[in-house]
Amino acid sequence: MADVAAVIERARSEGRDLATALRIARVTLAYVSGPEPEPEQARALEAIDRQLRALSE
Repeated sequence: MADVAAVIERARSEGRDLATALRIARVTLAYVSGPEPEPEQARALEAIDRQLRALSE
């Protein structure tokens, strides 16, 4: 599984805001996970989705 924290950190170091960094991490994880993610990957995707919803409120 892709290291989501590393993807987020890299995006942040490139000057992106948290929401954009989370979107980049989500797309990366979804790509690596494929059409049928493992349970751990599915939980990580759900956690990112919750964070994005919280940021949009």
